[in-house]
Amino acid sequence: MPTMSNLIPIINDQSQYIHHLEAEVKFCKEELFVMKNRIQVIVLENERLQQELKSRRQEETMREQTLLDASGNMQNSCITTGEDSGVGETARRLFSYDNADTGKAASAGEQLELEKLKLTYEEKYETLESQLNFLRKDLAEYQKTCEDLKEQLKHKEFLLAANTSNRVGGLCLKCAQHEAVLSQTHNNVHMQTIERVIKERDDLMSALVSVRSSLAETQQREASAYEQVKQVWQISEEANFEKTKQALIQCDQLRNELERQAERLEKELASQQEKRAIEKDMMKKEITKEREDMGSKMLILSQNIAQLEAQVEKVTKEKISAVNQLEEIQSQLASREMDVTKVCGEMRYQLNKTNMEKDEAEKEHREYRAKTNRDLEIKDQEIEKLRIELSESKQHLEQEQQKAARAREECLKLTELLGESEHQLHLTRQEKDSIQQSFSKEAKAQALQAQQREQELTQKIQQMEAQHDKTENEQYLLLTSQNTFLTKLKEECCTLAKKLEQISQKSRSEIAQLSQEKRYTYDKLEKLQRRNDELEEQCVQHGRVHETMKQRQEKDTLRFIHQIFTECLLYTADVLGTHPRTHRQPCPYGTYILWAIYLPDLVLCF
Repeated sequence: MPTMSNLIPIINDQSQYIHHLEAEVKFCKEELFVMKNRIQVIVLENERLQQELKSRRQEETMREQTLLDASGNMQNSCITTGEDSGVGETARRLFSYDNADTGKAASAGEQLELEKLKLTYEEKYETLESQLNFLRKDLAEYQKTCEDLKEQLKHKEFLLAANTSNRVGGLCLKCAQHEAVLSQTHNNVHMQTIERVIKERDDLMSALVSVRSSLAETQQREASAYEQVKQVWQISEEANFEKTKQALIQCDQLRNELERQAERLEKELASQQEKRAIEKDMMKKEITKEREDMGSKMLILSQNIAQLEAQVEKVTKEKISAVNQLEEIQSQLASREMDVTKVCGEMRYQLNKTNMEKDEAEKEHREYRAKTNRDLEIKDQEIEKLRIELSESKQHLEQEQQKAARAREECLKLTELLGESEHQLHLTRQEKDSIQQSFSKEAKAQALQAQQREQELTQKIQQMEAQHDKTENEQYLLLTSQNTFLTKLKEECCTLAKKLEQISQKSRSEIAQLSQEKRYTYDKLEKLQRRNDELEEQCVQHGRVHETMKQRQEKDTLRFIHQIFTECLLYTADVLGTHPRTHRQPCPYGTYILWAIYLPDLVLCF
């Protein structure tokens, strides 16, 4: 007999197979319904096409007749001359009246076809007009955006011209240098915006060109599509007529195949339902046996679960300590984020320290994971031991069952002996009747012995029956006690399994929280590193800007000294120079005195 673990997947597979078969039956029914609808549609289209073909044939015959009559009239008119022209005209009028009556019937069919064609082309025309309107709206939007961008360009150019014209005067050296640096940076920004706007304008112009080309292509496509539709319409009618014939044949074949499949599936369902009922009965018997075997397992499992709960409590305490450590690390990281803005050097030291702490936390997390894995392996080993003990208990039960079978065999043997003894009694009675007269004394003695033997045998039989009843009662009591015990064990197992699931869920949630906190700290560290790198780059850029400002300041100081020196020389020349009236030469002592007065002021300025 197969075990419970082998029977459960078989039952699941059978139920899945039954569901699959039911789904296939539903799918086949749906396909049949769809095929019926398609067949109805195809039949209606076929009837419509046949009517159209009949009307077209009539129209073609009428047109051929009219063409033949017209060609005959043209030949007769060419042959006749002069005097016969009046007669020809009267004949033509009569012919035209005759043809008017016959042409009315043909014109009715042509008008129907023309109306249908008009409807189809009107629908296509409406779709194309909607596309054209949509493209025109897009064009108008693009043109509006172009105009807005042009206005923005003009406004920005005007602002640039105003910024270049408005220069600030009367500033100190530091303010002038600062303004010069800022003006250069703003000029660069304006140039970038101008370039960006020019690129956008070019992109919009290219988009306009593409839209115009697409409009021209759509117009060409409309003209080509109108011509293609005429050709395709005639070809499609012939193809549809042939397709309808093939579709009807295929529908008949599919209908027969689906009926066969439905019958086959119904037979398979009936056979499988019978098999399933038989297997359910077998499964119930086996489940009762396995329930009895599971009782002994559950006691051992309850003890193991108590040990596991103690271990889980230890693990939870260790996890709580790890969480506290992580919270301390997070508080340290928060304090370090405030210190980053102040000092970059301290940040590097703190980052290294946090990396070390993170490595330690990861090591602790790995150790905890290894411990949990070890505990799980130990639990698996204990479960294997329990399975071995279960097999031993099964063997013990089989031995007891063999003993009971032996006792039954002994009872059967005793019953056989009773039958033989009764047969012997019957024989002895016959012998007693035959030899009563001759051997009365011996017969009496033998009768007494036989009675004693019968009494002994009856006593033995009664004792054996009492023992058999006792054993049966004891076995029945044992079975009832085992069943009650098994039910209790099952309930305890269910409760313990629920507790285990809750504990495992808690541990998983805690592990997930720890992993999330780890990711959060790792993301914070990456952000801090990026911020540190940005601060370093800013420091380098500030240093470069400082050096450029120093160079500019030195240049400006040299230029300023040169200007002051020239102005001083000019001032001395004006003060101590030659007078236009007296024509006196300048005094060298006066120039020396002026230099002595102005040089300390210049030095103090710098």
